[in-house]
Amino acid sequence: MTRRSTVGLLACLLAAGTALAGCSEKQEANTSLPSTSAAAPTEEELPPLGPEDLPMPDEARTQDAAGAEAFVRYYIELINRTSTVMDAQPLRELSDGCRDCDRIADNTEKAAGLGHSYRNGVITITDFRPPLIEGQQASVGISFDQAALAVVDSSGNPVEDGSSEAYSALPGGIGLRWDGGRSSWLMTDFTVG
Repeated sequence: MTRRSTVGLLACLLAAGTALAGCSEKQEANTSLPSTSAAAPTEEELPPLGPEDLPMPDEARTQDAAGAEAFVRYYIELINRTSTVMDAQPLRELSDGCRDCDRIADNTEKAAGLGHSYRNGVITITDFRPPLIEGQQASVGISFDQAALAVVDSSGNPVEDGSSEAYSALPGGIGLRWDGGRSSWLMTDFTVG
């Protein structure tokens, strides 16, 4: 070992020893440490959207392809929800001029107003093509099956008006618009066929 490296090594050891010596003195604990009971949030919490029994998941509230897909799947769940809860308001809240969305909501409200309810009619997405995003707009192609929908009166008797047979492999196109104020996609189009 050269003299120069020996002096350098000694200087490092001396500096380390001096620093560690300061740690050997007894010191009182700091009593002004911050509380650990409330951790700071890592990101701003989104205000809830959707009904209490089926709130919109956070993954459906991102302005990207994954968020668009999660939103479409969520909106289909809201449509399916009308088979058990005749509440079309969530469909309207997440629609922006979507004619078929409004038609579904109108039919649900009309049936509920007459004391009717839905049985089944569940939509199942069978194919989901990657969303195409252009700025604030997204287009999504899907294929889906729809179980037979029965409309029944308050006594449980079938009502012809509004009922439909089952359908398989229906092609569909969905248009979305990003609403930055709500951090959510909105339905602008739902075309079947």
